[in-house]
Amino acid sequence: MIDIARAEFFANLYWMKNNKGLLVAMVLWPYIMVALVMGLGYIFGSPEIYAARMGVRNPVLFMLSASVVAMSSVTIIDTVAGYTLYNRWLGTLNYILLTPIRTPRLLIAAGLPTALFSPAVTVSSVMPAVLYFEGLSGLVNLVLIYFIIILGMVPLLGISVIAASLLLIVKEESNIINSLVPFLLLVSGVFYPVGILPHALQLVARAVPVKYVVDAAKLVSALSTETGAALFTVLYILALMGVTYNLAAFLFVGRVDAKAKAKGVD
Repeated sequence: MIDIARAEFFANLYWMKNNKGLLVAMVLWPYIMVALVMGLGYIFGSPEIYAARMGVRNPVLFMLSASVVAMSSVTIIDTVAGYTLYNRWLGTLNYILLTPIRTPRLLIAAGLPTALFSPAVTVSSVMPAVLYFEGLSGLVNLVLIYFIIILGMVPLLGISVIAASLLLIVKEESNIINSLVPFLLLVSGVFYPVGILPHALQLVARAVPVKYVVDAAKLVSALSTETGAALFTVLYILALMGVTYNLAAFLFVGRVDAKAKAKGVD
């Protein structure tokens, strides 16, 4: 696992080095999202109303943090689930499945560097804005949000591994990724409160780790005794989800892996 994770880390590093346009896009993406939401907000409402409904003190700071959460979530799903998809397209998936490492560990090791690297890039990109609006205390909160994102990526990694394993047994593989990402963002409350969703989707949102990362980001800005206790509750839920989803991923992928190796993959 260490060798694979190390190889994927350097692959990410040199991909960014050789694709500077992609790196620039990652840096600018949070600002583009904030500008879009703020522009629509000024047309249909006001930042004050948005802050009141979302329960945040500074709507710009929250949207920057939410953009980091959203981009990190999209990247980890695309990396882990896409790892299976891209290797199928390249014709190397059969050989990868026959390597000594078990498939669940392979997928986790392949996605782990991106789970750390992508949030680091986006957090670094919003640091100047956070420093402008909140000063040094805002930077401390942003670092804390980064570690919360990392904790939230653990259960999301398990979900991504399950999605990747489905690509071993279905043919319309791209549709799984294309539908999973927007659905998770829909029920996570990244840019709007989950309470406006239908009741059924609100129940689904309780099982989505990204929602709790967003909740934690809201609580970070005011670490009083009350909000501190609520923050630790959210972190506990994320840790529990991490164990549950990754255990489910190992059990599910083990069966799918055996089936795929028996029948082969296209």
